[in-house]
Amino acid sequence: MRLRRKLTIAFFGVSSVLSVLLALFLYRFVERQLKADLRDRLRDIGHIGAHMIDQPAYTRLAFQFGELDDDEVSTVEHSHDYRFISSQLRAIRRAEPDLVQYAYLLTPTDDPNNPRFVVDADVLDLRAKIAAGTPLGKNEKISHFNQPYDVSEIPLLKKALTDCTRQMEQDFVFDSEFGVNSVSVYMPLADLAGEPMRDDRGRCLGVLGVDITDKKMRAALDATSSLALRLSLAAVALALFVSIAMGTVLTRSILALSSTVKRFADKDFTARTPSLPADEIGQLGTSFNEMADTIQLHSENLEDMVAQRTKELIAEKQTSERLLLNVLPAPIADRLKTGESLIVDRFEHVSVLFSDLVGFTTHASKTTPEALVTMLNELFSLFDKLAEQHGLEKIKTIGDAYMVVAGIPQPVADHGLAIAHMATDMIIALESYAAENGYD
Repeated sequence: MRLRRKLTIAFFGVSSVLSVLLALFLYRFVERQLKADLRDRLRDIGHIGAHMIDQPAYTRLAFQFGELDDDEVSTVEHSHDYRFISSQLRAIRRAEPDLVQYAYLLTPTDDPNNPRFVVDADVLDLRAKIAAGTPLGKNEKISHFNQPYDVSEIPLLKKALTDCTRQMEQDFVFDSEFGVNSVSVYMPLADLAGEPMRDDRGRCLGVLGVDITDKKMRAALDATSSLALRLSLAAVALALFVSIAMGTVLTRSILALSSTVKRFADKDFTARTPSLPADEIGQLGTSFNEMADTIQLHSENLEDMVAQRTKELIAEKQTSERLLLNVLPAPIADRLKTGESLIVDRFEHVSVLFSDLVGFTTHASKTTPEALVTMLNELFSLFDKLAEQHGLEKIKTIGDAYMVVAGIPQPVADHGLAIAHMATDMIIALESYAAENGYD
């Protein structure tokens, strides 16, 4: 990947990440502010609502608790007191119809985990719906008067009923039944002085529960998200344009240097970088030109040096091979050159000839060492030619002894006959040599 593209991608990536982080920060900031605002409004609704409830009507309803059948419950729910307080709860909900989901009144019992409903704002509307023959929706349930409500898993509501104190959830909780996030406030009914009202047993007379959803907050957050998305896209587009421009400017000198280096790599040793800005790239170009001058100077004599050295290496190789062949058979030498370190072969059918010059010791005592060596060299050269002629392998020479073998290293079918022919030819050659040189 080109450096220009890398710089463009790097700058674009960093700018994009910063834009996304900024948009996310804006979204989270607005979300926190909206949540705080909703909680403040919920607290105000609960506080005002707890003072709106008609105390005499509520007290009369609360004193009707007991073992009631369905008809008696229906009678209570159609009473003037129940309808009046229900209208007050609906008025509380109408204060923020898009926010308030539930408004209800509970009174504690001897079982702290099971208080009872006094009034729920939805009861009369749901009863009218049933009376009209319309079935209730999936999430619609009637919380009848005197109906127990399990609060064992709602610790704040339980605490509000037990201690007769205001309790408010700290954060929105997802309501899987309605698919929304909600937060609740629980306000004890209070007198005009603001003191919680209690019954003759000292228990809390009742608690107003108000649940609000985050629908309006989600709508505002959606608008904020849309704005943040547009800002992010604009920032990304600007970052892309700036990154391309910066990549072009920053890599211009590098591209010029790269072009010169490519020419130099193609053996154009006259290539030099043009004048570059006085920055790190410019210093690199100057250093390259100095290096190119040195390389060009040395390259003029480099080929001759290489040719001479190659010639010497070839000569040394040939000498080494000749020495190796003088010591070992060619097949063995080839195997050594291929890397074999331990060479052991077995040959079942071979013939060995060992010859010795008769009278050599007496003759050696009567001649000079130089003449003796010359004679042996000439004789053994004749024997070597005969061995090559018959396809035999010379093993060694010791003094005037000459040892040759047939069937090694290449198998020979008639190895015995070949050795016999070698022996007779050696005698003939020896007699001819003696006659030519005046030896007995």
